[in-house]
Amino acid sequence: DLEPYKIDYQNAREITKADFIDTHKRTKLDVGDILLANSGHTIGKILYVKQNPKVARTTFQKSVAIIKPDNELVIGRYLYYNLLANVQGLKRAAVGSAQPNLLLRDLRRFKVEVEIELETQKQIAKVLSDLDAKIEVNNKINQELEAMAKTLYDYWFVQFDFPDANGKPYKSSGGKMVFNEALKREIPEGWEVDKVSSCCQIIDCLHSKKSDYIYEHEDYYLLQLENIKQDNQLDVSKKYYVSKAEYERWTTRIEVEDGDLVITNAGRVAGLAQIPKNVKAGIGRNITAIRPVKINPTFLYYTFQGAEMERQIKLNTDTGSFFKSLNVRGIKELLLVRAPKHLEDKFEDISLKHRRQRELNSLQNQKLSELRDWLLPMLMNGQVTVGEVEQELGMIAEGNTKYESL
Repeated sequence: DLEPYKIDYQNAREITKADFIDTHKRTKLDVGDILLANSGHTIGKILYVKQNPKVARTTFQKSVAIIKPDNELVIGRYLYYNLLANVQGLKRAAVGSAQPNLLLRDLRRFKVEVEIELETQKQIAKVLSDLDAKIEVNNKINQELEAMAKTLYDYWFVQFDFPDANGKPYKSSGGKMVFNEALKREIPEGWEVDKVSSCCQIIDCLHSKKSDYIYEHEDYYLLQLENIKQDNQLDVSKKYYVSKAEYERWTTRIEVEDGDLVITNAGRVAGLAQIPKNVKAGIGRNITAIRPVKINPTFLYYTFQGAEMERQIKLNTDTGSFFKSLNVRGIKELLLVRAPKHLEDKFEDISLKHRRQRELNSLQNQKLSELRDWLLPMLMNGQVTVGEVEQELGMIAEGNTKYESL
């Protein structure tokens, strides 16, 4: 539940007041605290707790350490960035092989450099938090753009209240609906139902041993499951590089590009993302590519997020003894509700603008993250000063440096 900039309450459990009081006695969470995951594969996830009405009502059962800064010795945000710069050291301090744990005893002994003036700590924290603030703003803009497009898709293609010939909402205004036998429900008269395979190419990954990580060139990398995020966005800030020969082998079937969909078919089944402009890559294990051919790509993207597609995917998912899998055969059998071409084209015109803006924001965030990650150790060990960084960032804002794309 620890996201880079917030606590994600979506999957949090609600408990009784009595249980809350009992656990809150020793795990009271306050604004300005630092949360550190200290168990299993999540070790090293760190979050600085900002103002949020839910914070006072939040408690943790296990696997999260709460660090309360001594404000006379260290600024909370500075300590957060200091720990962030030492994530690998924190992971190495964990014990246990099957399920590593960072014991509180070892966390208390972990050394961080805080022997600098509080004012300098504030200045360092501000430089880094300003970059994070811009990333967070872009994330919120992207969430709003995504919500707008989803709302429009739902209104037109789920509720069927697209503008009719008179500009009125079709179904609400009495537009004729007909029963579709394949879907077992009504759809607007004149609409059709197609299989995904009739309007898209479905290309599976190579069922081959995972290639060794080798960096030869920026262009040679394979998408992994972790590149496909829970919010259906593609994150290529961390790339799995392979040799040129391996890249060519893995892309014999397809090299995904702008508009293609990638969908996971094992582990987190049906995790989805769309390839943004200016990205080309191979697809790694347990990923299938869907290339739109006779359908608009953005329309296809939102169709795959709809409730109807979610229902079908559950029906077409094979259940194994250890995990579920969505195979290529099942993807090909999925059904799409197709509106008249002029309506799909109109939706594409509107939603594509939103998608392009999200892609630009995501690209900017990637560059901002790279800049922050480069600055983090440099500021902490004194290789660069706050003054030098502020001067450089000022030049970036004016567009006079190599970071002009920011």
